[in-house]
Amino acid sequence: MDWHDQQDLARYRRRKRKQQDYQANYRAKLAEAKTPERDDVSAVLMAAYLDVLVLDSEAVVVISRRLVDGLVARGYDRHASKDRIRAMARRVQTQMQAKGKPAARE
Repeated sequence: MDWHDQQDLARYRRRKRKQQDYQANYRAKLAEAKTPERDDVSAVLMAAYLDVLVLDSEAVVVISRRLVDGLVARGYDRHASKDRIRAMARRVQTQMQAKGKPAARE
């Protein structure tokens, strides 16, 4: 967009500032109420999933398929998605072993 008209630029900046203020207030309300955001819930869920995957891989076959299918539905490559999940699981496994937690069930 070309900003030859200074009034358009001023309106754009006001709108952006209003959006930023809204987002800041929204995040502050969530923090005050100690309400997790969607990304926070997703991060905890993924960490729990990876823990289970490392400890008992047979127990998560169905959810693993759904996870990969969900990523594929979002346009990601199936093979790359599986590789990413395996890499994340290996990292969690290494972290668990470093902390002395039980190894994966064979």
